[in-house]
Amino acid sequence: MEFEKNFGPLNENVLEALEQVWEFKLPSSYRDFLLRYNGGIPVNDTFYFKKDPSSGSIVQLFLGVTPEKHANLLGHLRTYQGRILDTMFPIAYDPSGNLILLVVKGPDREKVFFWDHELEADSEWGQEPNYSNLTLVADSFEEFVANLKFE
Repeated sequence: MEFEKNFGPLNENVLEALEQVWEFKLPSSYRDFLLRYNGGIPVNDTFYFKKDPSSGSIVQLFLGVTPEKHANLLGHLRTYQGRILDTMFPIAYDPSGNLILLVVKGPDREKVFFWDHELEADSEWGQEPNYSNLTLVADSFEEFVANLKFE
């Protein structure tokens, strides 16, 4: 994978410690990605939805374990806790502030979804996070990365 900028490799011990805190193990393809690149700005950044290949978005940035606030994986996880399903993990965002989420637990484990913030469940109205604002992008992180295009 080619990047305009990445945050450099992540130490295995750091990743293992984070997984213990999170109480789940990341899918192996995403773990490998973090260990090798630790997020960044991809050259191939365009993706399309699985069921509607005429629609999609752009990965503005893959999140990483970094002190850079806008790119900090841990900060995004805290910010969106309770706003996204607890089986999902933010891995990237697009230029409009929508998230790309990786499922880390349950029957959809490893699938990648687009999270539309405009259609987010409204907690003030008693709504809980659900699949209504999610669109399937890929069946795995590996498939997601392989399908990114430069356009």
